[in-house]
Amino acid sequence: MIKRKRTEYQHEYLRDRSLRLLDFESVRSNISDSATFYKSKVKADSMQPAYEETIVQTLIKETSEGRYILSNVSNYGLGNLRNISDHVRRADLGGILSGQELIEIASNIDTFTNLRGSLLEHSDEAMLLASRARIMSDLSYLSHSISTTVSPNGLVKDTASPSLGILRRQVRDSYTRVTTALQHIIRESEMEGSIQDDVISVRGDRLVVQVKSNMRSRIPGVVHDASNTGMTLFIEPFSTVNLCNSWRELALEEDREVARILRDLSAQVGSLSAEISDTTDMVADIDFILAKSRYSNSLGAPDPIRDAITQQTDQLSNMPSGQSRQVEIKLNNARHPLIGNEMVPLNLEIGPNWNVLVITGPNTGGKTVALKTVGLLSAMQQCGIHIPADLGSSLPIFDAIFADIGDQQSIETSVSTFSSHIRSLSEMLTYSTEKSLVLLDEIGASTDPDEGAAIAAAVLDDLGEKNIFTVATTHHRSVAATAESNPNMSNASFHLDPETLKPTYRISIGIPGRSYAMAVASRLGLPKRILQSAEKNLSPQYIQMGKWLSDISNEREQVSKVLSEANKNLSQARSLRAKLQQEIEYLIERRAEIIESVRAKAESNFSTIQNLLSRAESALSWARHGNRESSQSVDNEIDIIQGELQEINIPTPRTEEKVIDLLSTGDLVHVSGLSLSGTLTKLDSETNSAEILVGSMRLNVEADKLLKTSVSTEPNTDSHYSASDTKVNRTSPRSLDPIKDVLDVRGLRSDPALDMLEVFLDSSVRDGLSKVTVIHGKGTGALRNALRENLMNHPLVSSFGSEKDSLGGDGATYIILN
Repeated sequence: MIKRKRTEYQHEYLRDRSLRLLDFESVRSNISDSATFYKSKVKADSMQPAYEETIVQTLIKETSEGRYILSNVSNYGLGNLRNISDHVRRADLGGILSGQELIEIASNIDTFTNLRGSLLEHSDEAMLLASRARIMSDLSYLSHSISTTVSPNGLVKDTASPSLGILRRQVRDSYTRVTTALQHIIRESEMEGSIQDDVISVRGDRLVVQVKSNMRSRIPGVVHDASNTGMTLFIEPFSTVNLCNSWRELALEEDREVARILRDLSAQVGSLSAEISDTTDMVADIDFILAKSRYSNSLGAPDPIRDAITQQTDQLSNMPSGQSRQVEIKLNNARHPLIGNEMVPLNLEIGPNWNVLVITGPNTGGKTVALKTVGLLSAMQQCGIHIPADLGSSLPIFDAIFADIGDQQSIETSVSTFSSHIRSLSEMLTYSTEKSLVLLDEIGASTDPDEGAAIAAAVLDDLGEKNIFTVATTHHRSVAATAESNPNMSNASFHLDPETLKPTYRISIGIPGRSYAMAVASRLGLPKRILQSAEKNLSPQYIQMGKWLSDISNEREQVSKVLSEANKNLSQARSLRAKLQQEIEYLIERRAEIIESVRAKAESNFSTIQNLLSRAESALSWARHGNRESSQSVDNEIDIIQGELQEINIPTPRTEEKVIDLLSTGDLVHVSGLSLSGTLTKLDSETNSAEILVGSMRLNVEADKLLKTSVSTEPNTDSHYSASDTKVNRTSPRSLDPIKDVLDVRGLRSDPALDMLEVFLDSSVRDGLSKVTVIHGKGTGALRNALRENLMNHPLVSSFGSEKDSLGGDGATYIILN
């Protein structure tokens, strides 16, 4: 038991240490700054990644809902909330809260209520946040009780109880009587010169006047106080003692009534202390989610749920990879969250058939930043934060993220750099699983190069055999060569600009890095003779390996460019093909409408011209009674216009006979508007009808809906229905009578039922119907589901749903036509 606890502690220690090495503490700080509620800031400071897939996906969806709320509802800020935990705890213990403390509680409750109402109002778009809001207690009645009893300044209102208002009026009247009597004494005594100052003072809750000490005998009364100099005495005259006593008695009775009211309200708060505390905790959770949403917005991260839907891509394209499908790490234009837009975006892929990426390249070239970016984005995603990477990026859900980055030597514990790295490697190999992520910076460094490279290659080979996702950086060429020959590994590299020798910060996957030591040394002024001597000191194996790696790098770079260009051309070709196909389908489906639109426009223009000509003739009929030569000239002009109008040729719609003339029995035809193709079996020029054979089913359609095509259709040899069973005509028991608005397909299979539905909808639209009904029965629901799935995106359908219970309920579907 003790050993298991020690193992668990060590595992947690490794995960926490790795997060520190990845600068995860800075992400926590940014989330805390984005939080507005004091309790959510505490949550942010202790934020930890989740390591279970269902929890992670829930966290990501909550952040997505939070971003929707912030963008479309309100940028909720809870900074005005006070810390009322001590107030609630004291009320729970039976203490009496002040009016100001009760007002703070009521203010918090009002904010809770508004937040709860807004989330419930948008429950369709924010289901998870709304479910949290439902858990929050509705404490609005407590806030109402407090606000109707206590004013915003913390004083209990006169209307808090019937007796309090009466008492306060009596207190005011009694106070007025005392002050009036004292003012009278002051005016009389001023004439005798015994008053030091003509104001009424208060000493020990008693109303007094200021009397000169040498004149005290002039105003007999009770001395309550004296000035520091002794020159002034504060005396309560005997004549006002009883009046002051009455005032104080009423004031004390008022205080007792106020205390009773505050005690009652405090008792209500105490009885609801659990609900208030739970609701406060839930508000902290919601504000914590909104803080992650604000931070995701500040990073410019795409929303993996809503943005994917907007772009009509896979809804989970940017969601964490599930373990049931091929898992890979894929980052497209990813940015380190703590560097910002100045960073060159990282494009990186690992898997799905390999799992160890070895990155080589020069110092300060970007290797460690790439390593940290992978680790930090993985940790952020598992906290529910949307990562700053393009849609289509994916990261698995890891059960641990282990990192060994930087120099961890300790003089105090006599641990060298190499020792610290080896100890970390040993612990990672012990606790990592095939669901872990291991990040190793400069593996095999800080020791003999040959031995360090051998250890690095062995460690990476072991991680590859265990299918553990690993990203490692190194300067050892032999490790890059091992990765090149190992099917579980792949190389990647960062390069320097060949002319300036400055880092490009762009990663090349599949290409091992080359050494720039000689070039950099030369650029920095190392003598040429030294460089030549250094080159002679290189072993033949090292030179040969460098040549091989250089050749491989050049070949792969060329292949990568060709492949990139080919993919670009293929993408453009597919896009053009899809666009062209849409345009062709649009023209085919809308051909009759386009022709009719042009003809209608021409008719409209012709009618307008005729109307103008008619008006001109009417006006000129009066002119004929005037100048005959002018009238004759106008008549001639009108005759010319009439002749030109008669020569205008307005295209007429394609007649039924013309369509039939172009078709003959046995032709392959397409039914416009129904996406059906078949063989023409019958033509009737008188009724403009035609019969086509689609598989084993015969359909009666209008001849002018047919288009001749050269694409053949294969008969449906698997159909269980003969032509006589599914033939659609006027004498069939399931005939589609255009006068009827009901189609009964009970007993049919899905395919013939869908075909009948297409003809029925087409016929109903032609007959001008706006609503029709399809009876399919309840049964297993398979036929109903097939019909409704077809209706979902049908161009002729505006909406649909189940009929009323009295009309069949789920056994029938009503359809509203466009």
